[in-house]
Amino acid sequence: MSDAHRSHIDADVHTLVQLCGYSADHARAELTAISHREKVGLISTAAALELLAQATAFGVDADPVSARVQWQNILRGSGPLAQAA
Repeated sequence: MSDAHRSHIDADVHTLVQLCGYSADHARAELTAISHREKVGLISTAAALELLAQATAFGVDADPVSARVQWQNILRGSGPLAQAA
C-alpha cells in the first residue's frame, strides 16, 4: 500500500472516530467491514463518509449512532443525504 493510500485511510479512520465514536482500531475494522457488507470499494466507502462529514459539519446530525446509520444509508443510496449526492 502506498503512503498516499495509507494517509487517506488514516484520514477516514480519524473521521470515523470523530463522527461515530469508534476507537481507531474499530474504525479501521469498520471501514473494511462496511465495504465488504455493502459490496463497495474503499473509495466509495470513503466518499460516503466524506459526504456525511460535510453534512455533519453543517449541523445535519452530530449523534454518533445516527451518523453510523446515515453512513450506511449513503452507501446504499437511500435517505436524504444519499439523494443529495
